[in-house]
Amino acid sequence: MSTVTGATDLYHFGDDDPAVPDREPATGSVTAPPRSRRAPVRRTPYPVTGAHPPLFAVVAAHGGAGATTLARWWAHAADSGRAWPASGETTQRVVIAARTCMPGLAAAADRLREWRAGLTPEGVTVEALVLTPMRSGHVPAPVRRYRDTITGLLDHDTVFTLGWHDELISVEPSELAVYTPSDPPPRRHRWHRAPALTASVPPEVYRVGAAITALIAASRERIPSQQ
Repeated sequence: MSTVTGATDLYHFGDDDPAVPDREPATGSVTAPPRSRRAPVRRTPYPVTGAHPPLFAVVAAHGGAGATTLARWWAHAADSGRAWPASGETTQRVVIAARTCMPGLAAAADRLREWRAGLTPEGVTVEALVLTPMRSGHVPAPVRRYRDTITGLLDHDTVFTLGWHDELISVEPSELAVYTPSDPPPRRHRWHRAPALTASVPPEVYRVGAAITALIAASRERIPSQQ
């Protein structure tokens, strides 16, 4: 797994960073968020802490989006904080993380519109959007409607929703179990309590990680030059 360290040295905001196009989107294209709501840019390559460089980067749409947890769960992911990856030396494939609440979805919409408008660093590709709940229980109808609206900015099969896990409140990210693409599916525990998050990733985390990996593999087959 790759993590961001020394963030104050790594982040350069897009307002004055040459890695981000200094232009407004073309007429008729997706409306971009104002400069004040655009994401910062990371120009430093991600560290390689495992056998291979990270396959994709998890970008938090907002603070508390769960990006660090997701990047811990998925061993082949890098934690990019809230910054777009600008370095071509490591991956520029992005998975956006956001919470299923009005502010979280609005921030996710900003990131998606920023990318669709061509205002992210050259080479950035958004592969998926992963939504996690703010709490357990029912999602209010207005939030569900807004979620359906903003997820229209991506293909339906690239938007994923994870469940709520109470155990995350009392576990450090470094203690979480890790999924790698070569792992077999987690065993079902129909009649028993699910294993602790420190022992095994939740089944839906496995499924979403495998689905994102498959999406990237398929895109590489279509465009062999992309790594």
